[in-house]
Amino acid sequence: MSDPTIYEFIGGGDTLRGLAEAHYRRCTTDPVLRQVFGTEPRPEHAVHLADWLGEVFGGPATYTEKHGGHEALLLHHAGKHITEDQRAAFVRAFAEAADEVGVPGDEHLRARLTSYLEWGTAIAKDVSQATPADISSTDPVPKWGWDEKDSPA
Repeated sequence: MSDPTIYEFIGGGDTLRGLAEAHYRRCTTDPVLRQVFGTEPRPEHAVHLADWLGEVFGGPATYTEKHGGHEALLLHHAGKHITEDQRAAFVRAFAEAADEVGVPGDEHLRARLTSYLEWGTAIAKDVSQATPADISSTDPVPKWGWDEKDSPA
């Protein structure tokens, strides 16, 4: 029997939806993150984030099938002009949300989540400096596994 994926270990789609909702709530109330996320609720953001994370961590390809895949995610960040402070606040808010919803505290899991978030938010910050017209990608959604060799970073 093979090891569970991160998606399975974390608790699957229900856990990721709870995590995404708790994280998004922080993004709309934190003064630094509100500069990016605004103050008007967009419930679809948490749904999209949960679907993205599920696909990244070995779950179903829901983000690709329903929301447009990797290029669509890049386009959502284009033109946002994310700062380093905003990027770091996003990562911190995610860790706080993970604690809130009871994501397992397993050290290896938390290290892999943090590793992905650091990698992914650095890309989002870079892409955010571009305009949508400058963005195109045929890359699939990246997959993040238990070992560094299993991940694109």
